[in-house]
Amino acid sequence: FPDPAALDGWIPKRDFTGRKSFVRAFAPRLVHVMPGNSPGVAVKSIAQGALVKVFNLFKMPSADPFTMVAILRTMADIDPDHPIVRSMSAVYWRGGDEATERVLYRPQYFDKIVAWGGGDAISNVIKYLMPGFQLVSFDPKTSISMVGREAHADEATQDAVAELAASDVMVLGQEACVCSRFQFVEGTPEEVDRFCEKLHARIAAKAAATGDARPLAMDLKEQVEMLMMLDDEYATWGRADGKGLVIRSDEPVDFHPINKIANVVRVDSLDDAVKWVNVATQTVGFWPFDRMADYRDRLASGGAQRIVHLGEAGPTTIGNPHDAMYPMHRFVHWMAHEDGMEGQ
Repeated sequence: FPDPAALDGWIPKRDFTGRKSFVRAFAPRLVHVMPGNSPGVAVKSIAQGALVKVFNLFKMPSADPFTMVAILRTMADIDPDHPIVRSMSAVYWRGGDEATERVLYRPQYFDKIVAWGGGDAISNVIKYLMPGFQLVSFDPKTSISMVGREAHADEATQDAVAELAASDVMVLGQEACVCSRFQFVEGTPEEVDRFCEKLHARIAAKAAATGDARPLAMDLKEQVEMLMMLDDEYATWGRADGKGLVIRSDEPVDFHPINKIANVVRVDSLDDAVKWVNVATQTVGFWPFDRMADYRDRLASGGAQRIVHLGEAGPTTIGNPHDAMYPMHRFVHWMAHEDGMEGQ
């Protein structure tokens, strides 16, 4: 916010023509459709709702019906009459339940819906939009890594870069939007294959340390196993068992790598990787760091929303945009009071 005091009163302004005005941010009523892949979003959503003083109904996901309730109950135990506590409720219903959603998703009751989730969740919400009921969407996103040929300078450098790349793959077990799923690596086939071997070893080690070895969904497992038989087009390290797998290809695979699967795409130049960036590309982990500035404009033109040091996909800088917007700026209802020309 240019001036957070707009949350509590009218902020005077004057433009270069001498026109006077006042601006204020009013608290609307929000429905938050929460994601099931990141408990941290519950904390973030509560904090953001409190900071801009809005009224909040949190729709809990079936994958995590506990985190939001636990936090709100703790807040209520501390001070049940606090305005923040009284402005927040958490409810569960099955997503797509029209009997519930056709009642709640109306401008008589709520002003905006803040929707996180996959394509089906966002598509379900869109059908309820109408004048007076707006959408703030955190659409499905895919994050990538870009690794320059400098990574192959020597064994120690390649080891270090593979560790950074594995860290980005394994954020929240590769469940979050910031997790790297495609790694575009500059180099010869031999150099990139050595990198893949090191990347797999580190992904597998991190997977083993978490104890999370869930099997792949059957359709994904079948796709991966079919691909593994195409030796001329692909090379693989690991197995389709949820314990870590790296697939090397010349183009990105046509499925969504998840459950500890990394798709390394060999490129002659990182320039060739830019063509695969689109509006669904959220975070780009980049190495070497001194080449980031050469690519940030082109990545933004393709639709990417964030570029970070490789290995730092998870932590975010406080106050930066998220998904190419300032969310809290969109949460509130902005009102302008135009007061005419100076001296009139």
